[in-house]
Amino acid sequence: MKLTVRNLYFPLPRAYLEFLLSQASYRAAMCITEVMVFKSTWMGETGYYVCPRCHITLEREFMSFCDRCGQHLDWKNYKKAAIIYPGTAK
Repeated sequence: MKLTVRNLYFPLPRAYLEFLLSQASYRAAMCITEVMVFKSTWMGETGYYVCPRCHITLEREFMSFCDRCGQHLDWKNYKKAAIIYPGTAK
């Protein structure tokens, strides 16, 4: 059988397609919706914004991407972020 473009078509497994879609979703910007506030006896209260995908605090503000998971971040409504404290359940 001669190889042509038509008989080179292979259906992709569902798991592989889901993997490709999840990788593409990191490029879509997600809004910052939470700021985690830590209490300190020396500094009072210090807040760090939280990545919407991996839910880990960001080291710096106004980064384009999360430094841990690579999620593209949108800072449009960061002033409306909900305040959360460590150890509190959602």
